[in-house]
Amino acid sequence: PPGVIIDPRNSKDVFGVFGQGNYRFTPALEFQLGLRYSHFDASGTGAVTLGRDFPGFPPGGIQLADLSGSHKDARVTGKAALNWTVAEGHLLYAFAARGYKPGGFNTTTSEFDPETVWNYEVGWKGSLADGRVNLQLAAFYNDFNSLQFDVIEPSTGTAGVENVGAATIKGFEGQVQGQFGGLGFDAGFSYLDTELSSLTFINARLLPPGQLGPQCPMGVASNPPVCFDYDPFTITTSGGDNLYSPEWTYNFGAEYDFQVTPRVTVTPRLNYGYLGSRFNYLAYGPGDLLESRGLLSALLTIRFDEWRIEGYATNLTDKDYVVGRADNNEFYGAPRQYGVRL
Repeated sequence: PPGVIIDPRNSKDVFGVFGQGNYRFTPALEFQLGLRYSHFDASGTGAVTLGRDFPGFPPGGIQLADLSGSHKDARVTGKAALNWTVAEGHLLYAFAARGYKPGGFNTTTSEFDPETVWNYEVGWKGSLADGRVNLQLAAFYNDFNSLQFDVIEPSTGTAGVENVGAATIKGFEGQVQGQFGGLGFDAGFSYLDTELSSLTFINARLLPPGQLGPQCPMGVASNPPVCFDYDPFTITTSGGDNLYSPEWTYNFGAEYDFQVTPRVTVTPRLNYGYLGSRFNYLAYGPGDLLESRGLLSALLTIRFDEWRIEGYATNLTDKDYVVGRADNNEFYGAPRQYGVRL
């Protein structure tokens, strides 16, 4: 059949007013408050058409769906924080902040609400061993409402945005950096506990390939790309992990500066990074989980006066790993790569 053309033409206007102030109760205790008012206005036209400029069809084709629409919203966001310097080189902090992502529209009959999040965090930043070691530790809790996700919009048969419910992301993380003479090292870790509420949506990974068209009216049989019945492919989940949110991640690296001559320094370095398994699609099916991976890389740096030459190698073990999936396609990470930079 002749191709389907998706032709949206949208415009967006955003304006905001913001300000921030700091107040010191004591030289060691500071309060910060920032506020912002944001206003969002979007409008657009367009259509999904079939057979444009094809023989046997009207000159402009047959309109399958109207992509026109408009949306306005506004929110007040901000951040309140307390910073306490308990001793020289040691800071305790706590803050609460609100974030906002504007809503919008997919078609004249499909509109989605703004997404908001409250973020709460406490942490410590410290310096040890006469400044040779720096540490950062934090615990956080994020509470999302009206979470936005890209899904199949049945009124057009194309990708659209819907509010899929609520989500929480909580956890803790830490980093360390150290330098003792020529020896340098750094490491970091993160733990996440996430939860996404139940939702109903079209499972795109069950759909047949090709352009399917908008939802058929009741009683009309599927006839892609004119229309398609999405009801058999609509599922409801009981919730699960937030997408691309591994439970554990960590990394560490070490290097050493060898002073060969007063003008030449040679620095070898090794890095290792681990990323835990995580879901990449809302159906939480067997093919929707990306496996964990750990990658090793190396770097050799030679400094000569103002010049620097680097020899590098990434994914030293040449591991095969999947970084994402779209429909029935898998996307792989880079294989072992090596090269030189001057």
